[in-house]
Amino acid sequence: MKKISQIAIKVVMILLIVQIFYMPVSQASFWGDIFDAGDNFLNEGKNASNNIISDESVDEEFNKIYNILFGIGVALTVIIGAVLGIKFMIGTVDEQAKVKEMLMPYIIGCVVIFGAFSIWKLMINIFSNI
Repeated sequence: MKKISQIAIKVVMILLIVQIFYMPVSQASFWGDIFDAGDNFLNEGKNASNNIISDESVDEEFNKIYNILFGIGVALTVIIGAVLGIKFMIGTVDEQAKVKEMLMPYIIGCVVIFGAFSIWKLMINIFSNI
């Protein structure tokens, strides 16, 4: 046990030494340079004549993400529900008791998943009308 802890300490020390060599180098700058860079960035955004990001493209992307995640959530709930159902029908009395214990967390998980997606869709609809 003592030999393993010595080896572990040596490995950690070597990793720390190697990490020192690969640390990123940062450059210090004055406050005025930082504020000037921020002002230039803001002025470029104000002076831009065309809007690169449109509301429609953002809505499309949110809808794509929503549909993908909602599909994954539905698939997971159906698959897990089917597995629990098959275990309940085929299993012994002990296995059926375990499935009954797992049923409440499954139902709570379904409520959380579908509730979260409902709240997300509701918020998108509310804030898109503002």
